[in-house]
This record gives sequence, C-alpha cells and structure tokens, in this order.
Amino acid sequence: MEEYSAIQDMYFGRRGTSEYIKNSQRYQEILTEYIDAMEELEGELKKFPKLLALYEKAEALHEEMHAESLDTHYCEGFRFGVLMGLDVMK
Repeated sequence: MEEYSAIQDMYFGRRGTSEYIKNSQRYQEILTEYIDAMEELEGELKKFPKLLALYEKAEALHEEMHAESLDTHYCEGFRFGVLMGLDVMK
C-alpha cells in the first residue's frame, strides 16, 4: 500500500487550493446578506454617479487589500507549519 503524502497532494493540486475548501454555512449566509445590501446600495448610488465611481474605487481597493492580507497570512501559516514540523522531528 502506498504511503500518503500531503506534499504530493499539494503539488498535484488535490489539496490546499481554494477549489477544495468549502465555505461554511455561516459564510454563505453572510454572502447572501452582503449581496443583497450591495445591490441595494449600488441602486441608490446610481442616483449619484460621482459617489458611485468613488465607492467602486474604494471597494476595489478593499478587495485588493483583503487578497493581499490573505496571501500574507497563508504564507506565514505555511512557514510556521514547516517550523512546527521541524520542531517535532527533533
């Protein structure tokens, strides 16, 4: 029987990618509320094109900031996981 390898799972894309991480039920609930609120807000902001453009710019920057934060935390978590593994091997 072949020994399981988490490293191979990660390398071949079977684990550790966003496609294989299922969001929680609470996340889905928040997402639904967020979409409803955003649609309502954007509907109101269409009455004020300058405010809508400013809002869209701010929202895009917020999304970019969030993505950068996720990348940073994922990398740090991975680094710390390796350090923990090395500590266990001692």
